Amino acid sequence: MTAPGTSERRDRTPFVLGIVAGVLAVAVVIVLALYFLRPSSTASSGSSPTPPAPASTQSEPAPDESEPSTADAGVEVTSTGFTITGDGGETFTHAWADDPQPAIDALTALFGTEPTEDFQNGDAENWAYNVYAWEGFRFYDVFLDGSDRERSEVPAPTYVSYGTGVAAQVTDDFGIRIGMTLEELDALGPDDAIADGGTAAYLFGKDRATFYNDGARTFGAIVTQDAESFWVTYTYAPKL
Repeated sequence: MTAPGTSERRDRTPFVLGIVAGVLAVAVVIVLALYFLRPSSTASSGSSPTPPAPASTQSEPAPDESEPSTADAGVEVTSTGFTITGDGGETFTHAWADDPQPAIDALTALFGTEPTEDFQNGDAENWAYNVYAWEGFRFYDVFLDGSDRERSEVPAPTYVSYGTGVAAQVTDDFGIRIGMTLEELDALGPDDAIADGGTAAYLFGKDRATFYNDGARTFGAIVTQDAESFWVTYTYAPKL
């Protein structure tokens, strides 16, 4: 005889097992669904690329083309005088018969140093001059104390010379460059030339020296060269 309750427990066993099996089946379905629906790392990286870092908003300022170049600073000498261009692009022009002091001030500003002052004696044919010298550049101002002449009556009230060691760019209207060889100077077509041992002298613009004929104050150039120095002098120069 079966004990009371035994068949009842046996009848419940399949029911419990069915519930457990159902729960496990649901769990498997959920796991599989999560596995197949989960995006792979490869797909994620392929479909959502990392955006590039934004470019820096700070850019280098464009150069101001209106600002003058310091390379243009210097002196341009012509037949009637010279023009000084400063580091800031400002200009000053001196004509040979002008008052000397503004020119001395402008040259001092260009070279950045006070000039050394000297005196050049005159003679029966040449006027005396006060000399203002910077490295490689000299400005001559006629000395008229005790004379009854006016500046306007002197062929060269002021003149300049420049050469070896000059601290600024100097150009002229003959195309002369400091340090030219004798062959290069010959190619410029001088009006006269003298060679004495190791020293050579060239005259350019002889036809400009007509002050006593027509009063026009225009200067030519004399170039002197030796083994150690090269100088260009713009002055009233009818001959070497």
